[in-house]
Amino acid sequence: MPEDVMMPAGDYKLVKQFRREKETLRKRDLPWSKRVFDIDEHKLFGRTAWGWFRITAFYTTLYSLIVVVCSFWVTLFMLAIIDPETPRWLKGPPGISMMPYNTSTISFHTQILSEVYPIADAIDDFLIKLKDNAIEFFNDANPDTMWGYGVGKPSVFIKLNKVIGFQPETYDTADDLPKEAPSSLDEIVNRYGGSPKIWITCKVLQGPRLEFVFYPGPYFEASEKMMGVQRVVAVQFENMPSNVEVFFECKIWARNIPIDHKIQGKGQIKFSMNMHIETVFQDVDKPPDQTPF
Repeated sequence: MPEDVMMPAGDYKLVKQFRREKETLRKRDLPWSKRVFDIDEHKLFGRTAWGWFRITAFYTTLYSLIVVVCSFWVTLFMLAIIDPETPRWLKGPPGISMMPYNTSTISFHTQILSEVYPIADAIDDFLIKLKDNAIEFFNDANPDTMWGYGVGKPSVFIKLNKVIGFQPETYDTADDLPKEAPSSLDEIVNRYGGSPKIWITCKVLQGPRLEFVFYPGPYFEASEKMMGVQRVVAVQFENMPSNVEVFFECKIWARNIPIDHKIQGKGQIKFSMNMHIETVFQDVDKPPDQTPF
């Protein structure tokens, strides 16, 4: 190559650097409308249509591969390593909750079906999720297909929450019960003892005394897994008074389930119920309506 055509490398670098600086200044001086959409060069935000397609395709493929790989390992971990019948998080002792509503007050009118039906539906939905034919299992607590809320014998369901790895330590004899346990629990343990059970007791805190009926009994079957209906006890109020708010407290009894009276659901649950029954008064002094023929 002739020497007069050759360009020193140093000079070439300077030209290249000057060209880049010139292009940078040109872009800096562009108005904002040109930076967003340059119709002359067919660019949107500094990229052509082909440039946008390439970068979109690249990141779509990249993130799709990441999602596929992560989904594969998560699915493998959930199905092959973790038992699908157990909860995912390790907690302390199980708390308790209540249905039809995990609320402090249950108020309804027995004659107003629009108030009774939602309660019955909530209980049905809760029992269906338990499986184990739970609705049939608790059928004795359902005298009117509305769980007693239409005939003045309402039922509530006390559920022992599920905790992974929890192994209950039960009171198997009346002599094992703590001093603070009610005296009525001695008779219950003697009657239903023989296998590990977590006991439940209920009492009236404020209001007239009434009778509690437990289904299947005043206990939770303390098997290893405590699945489905084993974690639920139905409590029916046989002689529930009308138009009076009655306050209740239910406790569960096990060695490794502490009872905290300050925190709802920690070994105990408090709630009230007000069953309204409208009384119709008839004026005896007023003669009956006589419609002429």
